[in-house]
Amino acid sequence: MARDLGDHPRTAAHGARFMTALTGLPDLGHPLAALPGAAFRARDLLGLGVLLPSDLTLEPLPEGGVALLVTLLREGLTAVGRIEAGFAVAAPLTAAGEAAAASGTPLLLSAAEPLSGVLEVTTGLGRLFPPVLLGPDTLTTTRVVAELPAEAAVLAARLVRTGTMPLDAALRLTFRAVAPTLPLRATVDPQVLLATLTHRFGAGAVLPFDTLATALDESVFGAPSLPDRATALALRLRSAVTRPEPAAGPLHRLLDQVPAATLALDLADPTAVDVDRILTLDLQAASRALADDPQRYVREVDAPVLPTGRTTVTFAANLPAPVAGLALLLADLRVPPSATRPQEVTTSVTLTAPGGVTSTQITLAPGERLQGEVRLRAVLDSVGELEGPWRPADTTLLTLPPDAFPLPLAVVRATRALTALAVAEVRTAGGVTVGRVDAAGPVLAVPVTETDPPATITVRPLGPGLPVEVPVDRRRVELDPATLPGFGAHLARLRHAPASGPLTVQWRPEGDEEAEPQTVRLDADRPQADIRWVATSPFRPGVVWRAGSGDWSAPVPPRDFLTIDVDPPVLVDGVELHPDPGHPDTWTYVPPGPFLDTPDAVRLIEIEADTVSFLQVTSRIDLPDARRDALRGALGPGADVHPVQVRVTRVAVETKSPDGVWTAVAEGTSSGIPPWTTALSASLDGDRQAAARAALGGTAGWMVLVAELTVAGKPERRTRDFAGLITTPHH
Repeated sequence: MARDLGDHPRTAAHGARFMTALTGLPDLGHPLAALPGAAFRARDLLGLGVLLPSDLTLEPLPEGGVALLVTLLREGLTAVGRIEAGFAVAAPLTAAGEAAAASGTPLLLSAAEPLSGVLEVTTGLGRLFPPVLLGPDTLTTTRVVAELPAEAAVLAARLVRTGTMPLDAALRLTFRAVAPTLPLRATVDPQVLLATLTHRFGAGAVLPFDTLATALDESVFGAPSLPDRATALALRLRSAVTRPEPAAGPLHRLLDQVPAATLALDLADPTAVDVDRILTLDLQAASRALADDPQRYVREVDAPVLPTGRTTVTFAANLPAPVAGLALLLADLRVPPSATRPQEVTTSVTLTAPGGVTSTQITLAPGERLQGEVRLRAVLDSVGELEGPWRPADTTLLTLPPDAFPLPLAVVRATRALTALAVAEVRTAGGVTVGRVDAAGPVLAVPVTETDPPATITVRPLGPGLPVEVPVDRRRVELDPATLPGFGAHLARLRHAPASGPLTVQWRPEGDEEAEPQTVRLDADRPQADIRWVATSPFRPGVVWRAGSGDWSAPVPPRDFLTIDVDPPVLVDGVELHPDPGHPDTWTYVPPGPFLDTPDAVRLIEIEADTVSFLQVTSRIDLPDARRDALRGALGPGADVHPVQVRVTRVAVETKSPDGVWTAVAEGTSSGIPPWTTALSASLDGDRQAAARAALGGTAGWMVLVAELTVAGKPERRTRDFAGLITTPHH
């Protein structure tokens, strides 16, 4: 049974042979047009698709807080304020997975990891507050707290209450990707190129990406500009002559100067570049979809007209919630002495939850602005109290981002499509379960400790199926059925020995009894055939098959280069051997025990003047090594045999009383792995002692070895009489 690897089908997401800096990045030159949103093939990873986020949503803040809140702080006739909002970004993983499955394309999906973001909130009159720069740790879910000057605060409150003018959010996300390739080369001098652009647009001009791309294309290759060529060139060249503007739109400012140099550009070479994606959201409509009462979104606070030095400071931890193992979260503030205040001011507050807001008052000098430092402290179940770094505090609205937390956080987020089917448990490298993700809590932040970092996520189905394990190999893990191994289309090869005659084989996806089986005929002219099936559940990803009108096979899980030998079993030395569907030249058998582990594995020791005996028995479920070696020899060179996996739930020795009642005198479980051995012992007297003596003397019907086990999901009870076991212990 030789394995043919020439053009053998492979399952989704087959690993790259050589990993590079480009491996796994979305390849902009290979879009997956059949999938919704912005989806691309992953570079160097066959069968992996990468989705860029397409949705910006407004989410309620933790602990029941509203998703959008404008606070007006009135001081006499003037008002200042702040705006708070909770945002989340997501890729259409579920819809893309369904589309990939429907097309029959073997494809595993993953969400792209953003490098950074810029958030803007605008009205019809312009920006409501300056752009907010977001790091990668805040881009799964983010809480924005921004100070508003008097006019903006009053305007925001009015807009939220009345809805008379649009109130929109725009988020620019930046990703690492592989630029499109074209068979073109060029040599450029950035200094000359910058001079050309400056002459055309002016010094320090701010240009949208499309305008910059057209200008670069015309400067390098000449007019007219071609869109695909302009994009491929600008992605590679823009950083040489511009810097990105801190704005939600993809704007780029011309540099003041660059040194002379010679850059040889080959657009045919795959190159890693930064690419932007813009997501927008109507804040008014999104907030009203969460709650109908616009008054919920405005809060007014009156402050004393005369400055007293009593200053209200508000703390907010912009952390993903909940944080696994977090027992207590605190914020510390310290303000050093000043010329008008000789003493240091310190305070600490307890934050009710990540994302919760807590306010307190401190006493500064009248009219003094806050200039101090703030930090987070966390008490964790696993490591105790930890302190985060001190950071500047120069505003009374102190928002503490994830990098203020004492430890890095790995964020696990599950979609509704996944939590409807399964729950997920996060385990550390040491095997400790630190948290759970389910429908009630679809997001979990796990502190990353050096001694025992989060390592695996076990996703357990709520219904039939097997659990799936995925590694925690990045700081953000998106869980969806489409991102789990096993989901989607799969390939395998059916193989048949022509000497056995023609054979008709049917197959269908595991667990889909309503599906119409597909059929192929294998014979001397066509001894093998490639088949395809679509797994709509990652927990039941396999295929079942049958030859002719025989029974359906056990599910065969997908794997790379899967070959299924469909020939019927063979009988060798009384053992029925089946071809291993995943490993050519390998045969499997159901372990036929229980047996005695060795011929002398049963002993009856007489104690206490022949009135009490001590019975010792060592049993096994599998064949002995010598008999398994004989099976290999009978199958021919290169063949291998191994038992299928079984679960042994009980092994017992039972004796029969003179009135015919069977009773267990010793029982236990097995070792759990082949050969599934069990050591039993018992003290026997009276009728039990007599039954044991009779059985070991060769009289049948008095003492038996019992094994209860599960084979292919079905329970079995097997009984062997000791009278037969002592003469043929392994048959």
